[in-house]
Amino acid sequence: MSRSPALAYRDVLPFSWRPAAADEPLARWADQNQRMLAAVAALGERTLVDADAPGAAEFERLHRKVDLVIELLGALLHQGRTDVSPTALCLSSEGLSWPAAAGAPTPGSRVSVSIELHPCAPTAWQWTGEVSAAPDGEVMLHFAVMPEPLVGEIERYIFLQHRRSVADARSPGQRGTRGSAP
Repeated sequence: MSRSPALAYRDVLPFSWRPAAADEPLARWADQNQRMLAAVAALGERTLVDADAPGAAEFERLHRKVDLVIELLGALLHQGRTDVSPTALCLSSEGLSWPAAAGAPTPGSRVSVSIELHPCAPTAWQWTGEVSAAPDGEVMLHFAVMPEPLVGEIERYIFLQHRRSVADARSPGQRGTRGSAP
C-alpha cells in the first residue's frame, strides 16, 4: 500500500542550508525540534472568553500584555541571531523545496537546513536530508528519517499553517496578519 503524499504549505521564512556533516546530531535536533514546535503551538493557542463573563475585560488586557512580552522576547532573540534570508519554501513532513539559485546543492548531495518557523521560537527547525532532482528550477530535499513523535509534531504544525493559509486566502480582509506574533 503506497502512502499518500504529505500535506505541505508554502511560506516565506528565514532559511539557510549547508553541506551536511557526517555526524549531524539528529537525536539532539529531534528533541530540540519537538520542544520548538511545542513552543510554537503554545504561542498560537488562544483561550476564548465570553465577553460578558466576569473578568473578561481584565483577561483580555492581561492577554495583550503577555502577547507584548512575547513580541519583545522574539525581538531580543532575533538580535542575537545572524541574518538569514527569507526564502520561499514549500514544507512537508517528508521534505522541503526552495528556488534554486547560484551555488544551490546538486542532486544526490546531503545538506542540513535551518528554518525559522516563528519569529518568537527559541530555536530554528534543523534537519538533514538528500537533494533530489526537481523540476522548474527548484531544489528538492527529502528529509532523513525522523522519529515518529517528531513526524507527528511537524505534521500538526504544517496542518495548522496550511489551514491558516486557506483561511487567509478566503478572507481578503485578513491578509497580512499571518506572519505576526500571537
